[in-house]
Amino acid sequence: MNVLILGLGQYPLGSGMAAALHFVRQKNAKVTVYDFYYTKAMDANIARLKKFKNVRFVLGKHKLDEIKNAHLIVKHQRIRQNEPEVRLAHKLGKIMDSELSIFLRACPCLVVGITGTRGKSTTTAMIHGILSKSWKWRNVWLGGNILVSPLTFLSKVKTNDLVVLEMSSFQLEGTGEAGVSPQIAVWTNLMRDHLNAYPSMTEYAEAKAQIFRNQKPEDVVFLPADKMFNVYAKTSPGHVVRVTLHASRFTLRVPGEHNQMNASFAEAVGTFLGVKKQAIRKSLKAFKGLPNRIETVATKKGVTFINDTTATTPDGTMAALKSVKSVKSIKSVKSGTIHLIFGGADKELEFGQVAKELKTRKDVAAYLLKGTAERKIRKAGIKGEWFQSLNEAMREIRLNAKRGDVVLLSPGCTSFGMFKNEFDRGEQFVKLVKKWK
Repeated sequence: MNVLILGLGQYPLGSGMAAALHFVRQKNAKVTVYDFYYTKAMDANIARLKKFKNVRFVLGKHKLDEIKNAHLIVKHQRIRQNEPEVRLAHKLGKIMDSELSIFLRACPCLVVGITGTRGKSTTTAMIHGILSKSWKWRNVWLGGNILVSPLTFLSKVKTNDLVVLEMSSFQLEGTGEAGVSPQIAVWTNLMRDHLNAYPSMTEYAEAKAQIFRNQKPEDVVFLPADKMFNVYAKTSPGHVVRVTLHASRFTLRVPGEHNQMNASFAEAVGTFLGVKKQAIRKSLKAFKGLPNRIETVATKKGVTFINDTTATTPDGTMAALKSVKSVKSIKSVKSGTIHLIFGGADKELEFGQVAKELKTRKDVAAYLLKGTAERKIRKAGIKGEWFQSLNEAMREIRLNAKRGDVVLLSPGCTSFGMFKNEFDRGEQFVKLVKKWK
């Protein structure tokens, strides 16, 4: 069988690499790793795969004959539908699959899948924490969009285990095409995002909805109580649980109203699976948060540094600005200026609400990163000095920041052009913080 891995990626446990390893270990498979987006960051993955005799590589170029020769194409979620390879595969009627679809069909145990525009990583981690601490007699696996493909642990999963997966809209496109959904689906929220990849919010929302579209009558989906989700609740093939912000607030280490909502979803899933409320609250109280998400990385000379690089939408930045006061109170930082690092690459989103928020916030000073979103940011009326690099912005902040201030990296845009990805942006921010004297 000729298997074409369409998109390798740079992450050692990511979907492309995991799919490639899954098939090169099968004796009857001849594997071609095909990636026209080749970068040197992939070299470690390539070197690892070269140890196998049944693999070959087509990198850094388009070679459509490879599509014609493939019996099975496993498409990476970042490869969009308008790419010539995908269009040709559809035209030729080729079988296309994805790593999550392969996993969901083969997984012998219950799967909890989580999606949402904001907070899906945090909600996923909260749910995993609750279940892994309460169900110590069974393995609770964690994977998906958190850069760990579940194919990396598929062979180890037992019938009595449980798998918790973060699922992005791009990944859910693949599971939707394959007609599979997790038995327990969680959809936390819907905000404007990825409109550079989807024609409208309708198509973006429908990609998210694939998390439950192919469920069975005995399956369950957890949806927000917001009325915008009523139509999805009515069309669910399984049971529906509507989730509201918990009446009594959770004691959390992670700040912000949005994290209270994430905790509400985590509690709802834990309760559904039989975990006692006391155990749920204890687990949520111990949850320290995830890197790159309103993460306090240091306090130097009275200045607190917060890494929120995964805020790649204006809504994300709004949530961060509303949460900073909570962070400051936790760290006993007195009220001061918030030095906001904002800007980057455009995702066809609007910045009007951020502009409105900043006009009312006299305690916020904006430092703007150049990128494809610059024109829209200027048009929205966001004021601040523009910088060619994060390093330049940090140098300027160093001149202005005083004891009691906060430096907040919450860009509201994607990272491409200036960084490899949002995680690279966060890493560079942390390195600059370490050098702060």
